[in-house]
Amino acid sequence: MKSDEQQMQTPSATTQNIEEDQWIKFLDEFTRQNRGAHARLEILGPDVGSQLEAENRPLGGISADTKAGEHNVSITFGSSAEDHLERGIQNVTGIWLRPATGHAGPTLEVLSRDGTRALLELSRADAYALPFSAL
Repeated sequence: MKSDEQQMQTPSATTQNIEEDQWIKFLDEFTRQNRGAHARLEILGPDVGSQLEAENRPLGGISADTKAGEHNVSITFGSSAEDHLERGIQNVTGIWLRPATGHAGPTLEVLSRDGTRALLELSRADAYALPFSAL
């Protein structure tokens, strides 16, 4: 059951809570479906206010580290080494997805233990695709 804090942080009734045991699998699939979508990353928190960290940058990927009790999420942007940007989020307590609607892509909300929220808003992936990578 979600805590009162988690329920208050959920943006809307259409938002899907991603259970912790599904973070890795979900974020891997989310990356496959949305790699290359132009992204906006905003950090909101009691200590930092509202900070825009990325605007109109191609999403490289998002992943979670839950091994050994870790609760960290990493978001990368860029299509080349010169364009690379990475943002780490520690002590994650929740991840929510607001699905794509109309012309807007999906939005992820990542909540940290200290109340800081990272909002990752994407364009539709087909609007700005990165070249295929055979990794």
